[in-house]
Amino acid sequence: MKAGLIGLGVLVLLLVLVGGSYVSAKNQMVVLNENVTQQFHQLDVVQQRRLDLIPNLVASVKGYVKEEETVLTNIANARAGVIAAGSNAASSIDANKRLDVAISPLLRLQEAYPDLKSNQQFIRLEDELAGTENRIAVERQKYNKTLETYNVFVRQFPNSIWANMAGFHYRDEYYTGNPANANAPTVDFGK
Repeated sequence: MKAGLIGLGVLVLLLVLVGGSYVSAKNQMVVLNENVTQQFHQLDVVQQRRLDLIPNLVASVKGYVKEEETVLTNIANARAGVIAAGSNAASSIDANKRLDVAISPLLRLQEAYPDLKSNQQFIRLEDELAGTENRIAVERQKYNKTLETYNVFVRQFPNSIWANMAGFHYRDEYYTGNPANANAPTVDFGK
């Protein structure tokens, strides 16, 4: 009889420990998942600032670079793609990568147009866009770190067991660099 009570006590204690581990892990996964979502929305706010700046920057450049219509069209299309992506993280990440690529030629146009370089409106907008791009880079790093913390937690043992039971899975929504940037530019001083 006494051995049965001890066995029952051990079983109850084991169930309490396992149940406590599950509840604790699940609560932490909820917090980490919300941190990822919150950090993505913070990044979205900074990227929205860039979207708001682009029409003003494009309008100030249009008068100077009539023949560069392709660059301006690419930016407008990329901006529309970001807006169309909405709140879907993966679509937003891809659309913002395309916008990153589309903006860079616009900023290089000032070299070809000295009058544009001296236009105060363009200079102010370019400075704001450069500052925004820096903020975006910082927020992307924070987002990736927050996502990494979540992913590590849900993949560690025994959290991986609890994560599967509670419906928390690895999220592969990292911001990565543009693959085209992996190729070093060719520099030729002979020209």
